[in-house]
Amino acid sequence: MNQNDGSGLSRISEALFGTRRPLEVVPGLLVAAAVTVVAHLASAGIGVLIGGKANPFGPILLAVLLGLAVGNLVRLPAVFRPGISFGVRKLLRLGIILMGIRLSILAVLRIGAVAVGLVALCILAALVLTIGLAGRIGISRKLGALIAAGTSICGVSAIVATSPAIGASEEETAYAIGSITLFGLLATLVYPYLVELLLRFDVIKAGFFLGSAIHDTSQVTGASLIYDQLWGHRTAGGLTGSEIAVTTKLVRNTFLIAVVPFLASWSARHRETRAAGTARLGMKDYLPLFVAGYVLLALVRTLGDLAFGSASAAWTGIHTGIGELATYVIAVAIACVGLHTDVRKMAGLGWKPLVVALAASAAVGVVSGALVTAFGSLLRF
Repeated sequence: MNQNDGSGLSRISEALFGTRRPLEVVPGLLVAAAVTVVAHLASAGIGVLIGGKANPFGPILLAVLLGLAVGNLVRLPAVFRPGISFGVRKLLRLGIILMGIRLSILAVLRIGAVAVGLVALCILAALVLTIGLAGRIGISRKLGALIAAGTSICGVSAIVATSPAIGASEEETAYAIGSITLFGLLATLVYPYLVELLLRFDVIKAGFFLGSAIHDTSQVTGASLIYDQLWGHRTAGGLTGSEIAVTTKLVRNTFLIAVVPFLASWSARHRETRAAGTARLGMKDYLPLFVAGYVLLALVRTLGDLAFGSASAAWTGIHTGIGELATYVIAVAIACVGLHTDVRKMAGLGWKPLVVALAASAAVGVVSGALVTAFGSLLRF
């Protein structure tokens, strides 16, 4: 019985922390937390130096950049890897779930209803262009399918979900993840400035653009929080760019249910996939649990507002505190993303996957920007 209990606890620990020894994540999280603290101090220092002008370097942006610098310039011992991996894979999702407390369930549904059409068109454009270009440029169909999934849906998560469904090799999966990570990271750093300084989008348009044009959930979260910290815009109803962007992105994530089977079916028509074999996926592979967690916290916010009153000081303190905690949790997770990104590995991908990923990324950005511009008058709350 003791062995069974121990085995059960180990499985729970592995599910929660990515390791059977939870204390293994502490060193890496401490490094990420230190990077986050330095990023906040540096951002505050820059704010003082520029004398009250708009600070172009928010804490989240600096956390990504400092994480990249430390992760690529310093050879971190293996003891830090479990904590950094935990930050990327688990802590970020916790932060996104906690962000749900900032919105009522009605706000989530309203944003989601508007986002569905925009997201569907962006996904269709990414799939058509990526699959077509992959065939023309001469990379394998499976690698093309992985890049298409990562570009159109949710970056690394979509690639990981699609890979076993089409029988992709580890090398193809790694190539797809590397190329998508590279251009998604570039978008994370550039798009917050693009929507404000060049496109001149209001906060609603900016939120929908960031949520539909950037690949990975971590990248959308980071970019939208950078946007919030740089410009501080809100809608008339008090919504921030990050709340709109993250909700839009989670709507996009749910399209995994349709896109992964489509790519598996498309790829299975060709001999190379039939020979490699495929794996069956469960519902958790198609619909990440943190999407449900985000909606659940929005429901908690709605029920709390109804039960205690939206003006209740005690309830306001609770949901505001959880919302602020979400920002700090995400900041540490974003630092982990920087620490986890190995630029040297990306440099060895070869030019063909990078061309396909770049073209697909650009196409999604152009389509999203065009749709947001064309139908901007309809994007109102």
